[in-house]
Amino acid sequence: MTAKSSTLCILIVALFLSAGALFAHHGTGISYDLEHKPIVLKGVITEFRWKNPHVSVFMDVKGPDGKVVNWSLEGNSIANYARMGFNRNTLKTGQEVTALVYVSKVPNNPAGVIAKFTTAEGKEVLRFQRDEPGGRGVE
Repeated sequence: MTAKSSTLCILIVALFLSAGALFAHHGTGISYDLEHKPIVLKGVITEFRWKNPHVSVFMDVKGPDGKVVNWSLEGNSIANYARMGFNRNTLKTGQEVTALVYVSKVPNNPAGVIAKFTTAEGKEVLRFQRDEPGGRGVE
């Protein structure tokens, strides 16, 4: 086998092996119920992670039974949020917020994907709209 054909074989194998990773991540519609209206959560942010591949927000929410549940919420990428004017200082630990969330499809799992947050001052932040011009929402 020549050096040229060996290089071509290695390239083909590398492309084949990496193809699965390219498609594996795009599962928001599989993991979260985007077909029904989002739910409203009121609570306090316990952690705000401004990191790729997705921004994450964790918040304590008091349930109807009085028990506090920590919700794990997935957002868009930092690049998409930055284009909308948001940054690592948009939300803070300890901040009271209202979240609109598409819930996880896994029963009894306090997780969801962010539709939007509203601060106590009424400012809408970290919103997600599937029909935003140029935006693809969360993937």
